[in-house]
Amino acid sequence: MDAAAQQRALAPRLPAETLVERYVTVGAYCLLRSCTIEPECIIGQHSILMEGSLVETNSILEAGSVLPPGRRFPTGELWAGSPARFVRKLTNEEIMEIPKLATAINDLMQSHFSEFLPYSNAYLEVEKLKKSFSIPL
Repeated sequence: MDAAAQQRALAPRLPAETLVERYVTVGAYCLLRSCTIEPECIIGQHSILMEGSLVETNSILEAGSVLPPGRRFPTGELWAGSPARFVRKLTNEEIMEIPKLATAINDLMQSHFSEFLPYSNAYLEVEKLKKSFSIPL
């Protein structure tokens, strides 16, 4: 067996899926790669969760943090940094606010959802009409 085959044999078998449970808030520009996020968590914007990483229930990962491959992030903790490290335990009040934040963001999304039209090619028809009537595009 060559060295590459030995390395593949020793590598852990990680599922090629990302699982995000209920009441999870994922910030903008996050990268989630084959990781698991359990219920009621907050993932700050610009964070990266690598292969096999696990964020347990009622946890917060601060913005810009990187959770290395295979890292387990225990319940009820705040982690931050690159690589992410334990900062402190969350208070009961902070834990109670996590699902409320997820619900508030969902409600805000629903209120703006009607502003967006479904995907169509109507704009192409408008451009054809403008050309036919010699209206500058």
